[in-house]
Amino acid sequence: MAERVFLVHGWSVKDTTTYQALHRQLAANGFHLHDVQLGRYVTLDDHVEIRDISRALHAALERELGPTPWTEPFHVVTHSTGAMVVKHWIAHHYVGAFADAQPLANVVFLAGPHFGSRLAHHGRSMLAHVAFRGETGHKVLEALELGSALSWDLGDLWLDEDRWKKKGVRPFCLIGDRVPRGLDDRLKARIFPAYFEEGSDQVIRVPAGNLNFRRYEIDLCTGRRRRVGEVSGVPFGALWRYTHSGSDTGIMNSIRKRSRPDRHQALGLILECLRVTGAQTYARARTRLAEATAETRGKRDAFAQLDFRFRDEDGRPVTDYKVVLGYVDADGRARPSGCVVHTHKNRVTPEHFTAFVRLKDLERGVPFFFEFTADTDTPLVGLTGGRQAIASGEIDAVVRADETTQVDVIVGRHASPKLFVFHSGDDPDLHVAWDREGNVTETGLEWK
Repeated sequence: MAERVFLVHGWSVKDTTTYQALHRQLAANGFHLHDVQLGRYVTLDDHVEIRDISRALHAALERELGPTPWTEPFHVVTHSTGAMVVKHWIAHHYVGAFADAQPLANVVFLAGPHFGSRLAHHGRSMLAHVAFRGETGHKVLEALELGSALSWDLGDLWLDEDRWKKKGVRPFCLIGDRVPRGLDDRLKARIFPAYFEEGSDQVIRVPAGNLNFRRYEIDLCTGRRRRVGEVSGVPFGALWRYTHSGSDTGIMNSIRKRSRPDRHQALGLILECLRVTGAQTYARARTRLAEATAETRGKRDAFAQLDFRFRDEDGRPVTDYKVVLGYVDADGRARPSGCVVHTHKNRVTPEHFTAFVRLKDLERGVPFFFEFTADTDTPLVGLTGGRQAIASGEIDAVVRADETTQVDVIVGRHASPKLFVFHSGDDPDLHVAWDREGNVTETGLEWK
């Protein structure tokens, strides 16, 4: 039985050459050329959102696969932003009669920004508008920013295995772990450090490109921490030879007509993922990708990403806060950890905060803690801060190599006693006046 493969590109793409010879390579390795479908969609309209593209993807698939029920097996390969589109589609539209027969088998995410991109907010800048001679896809880029609301929303959905795993979907994640290191590149890195960030493929951080993640909730009202859930077991490979894009080292763009699967690592792994047919071959692919990651770790440092979301006990966003990852030294003194190499406060939803961690700089054999403070800019309403202890043996479960950990921080909100006061009718000081902070400024006021 012929199996179709649908290719879904990323942001800013305007022609199908982005796929280079991937479709030809698929045809040379077991698939029929007419069954390989090269997707195209608009990403540079400022008003189009990921959810709109997801709906359009569903309509396009209906045109190709016909009316329900869908029964013939097919696969999807995405690059970059295409991962967010396909994840949204699987959770929202691949349902009912479309999914009952489990026709969608293997989904290969290449350099997917599952947990954002440091470059995304730069794409909304005035310089970007000049470079693209117009709109840059503002709404799409909002969804791609580190700590975006969409990354959390999709996290909610993918923590529910009914949304994907129980539909028979087998995801795979591949991402490059390479940045140029020449003299010119080091000079450029001083001007645009985000594009030369270690632990990334120049666009997506390695931990952000991994679908495996976990989520914790820290309730500062009660002092409790609980694990909400996790996605685990998704085959993941960090590949030291590849960058996000580019004809020489791009994880997809470097695939040529003459590329050989035994010499082009990314191509070989893509083909291996697409050939998976069940639990046994899925486990084998997981092992192969883990081995590729281990090879990369012999050449590159490992990083982790922490995504925080601050809300009060009513579920409202808290945007004025501070978070410290610290440890207690041998003398009992609290110190900030030296492992955090970059932080980012989301510009659209500022209650979201992201920290990038170099694991080799994470102190070992000491107790850790998260310390949280928050403010309302008024003495009349306060927010509960606090310190959450993390035992030395727990830190590797919270801060994991090549993965993202989401931390939902619940902050208590309390009113000052001065915000609302009753005065007894026989109060000798009646009547009284008060200022903006609730302080009594005058007593014994005359009344008629």
